[in-house]
Amino acid sequence: MQENSSQQTPPIYSQNLKTKGQMYFFDVKAAKNGHKYLSIGQSWIKDGMGHRGNVTVFQNDLQEFLKALNEAQEKVSV
Repeated sequence: MQENSSQQTPPIYSQNLKTKGQMYFFDVKAAKNGHKYLSIGQSWIKDGMGHRGNVTVFQNDLQEFLKALNEAQEKVSV
């Protein structure tokens, strides 16, 4: 039996964060080549319609991504 290539593999790690009116999804997954990546999803409802957005950060970019995120967080917290 041939595997459906459109099926996603289950996450290695998954955490959800529910806030007022929004839901965030943090998933660590493995690509076909075995490299891990972080998928950050967001869902929200606006005008009765569900919306969803997603950001994918690959393993080799993660440290720079986190550095930029921390710098942005510092500016928001001021």
